[in-house]
Amino acid sequence: MPDAKVVWIKPRPGLWGNHIFVAFDGWAFDYHGYSRSNALLDHTWKPYAAFWPGWDATLVELPAEALISEPKSRTYDGLWLLEPKGFSGNKCAIWGMSIR
Repeated sequence: MPDAKVVWIKPRPGLWGNHIFVAFDGWAFDYHGYSRSNALLDHTWKPYAAFWPGWDATLVELPAEALISEPKSRTYDGLWLLEPKGFSGNKCAIWGMSIR
């Protein structure tokens, strides 16, 4: 999907509630599946704002490589993602396969 963008919902410093999803053509995809982008953002913002008044975040576009490279993810302040091989039971890592 050439127009797809990886988006990180990055909370303001000192706040919790980050999330990463892929956005394209008004749609979003995350671990829940597909939804409209605005619905995903509402679903994220409303609960955090209800529990923590003043909660806010920025949307940060990430390169896809940051999702599978721990060192690349750490170049973004506040982001630290495990590489696929960092997950216990990852069959690709066990079999020595590369995910690309």
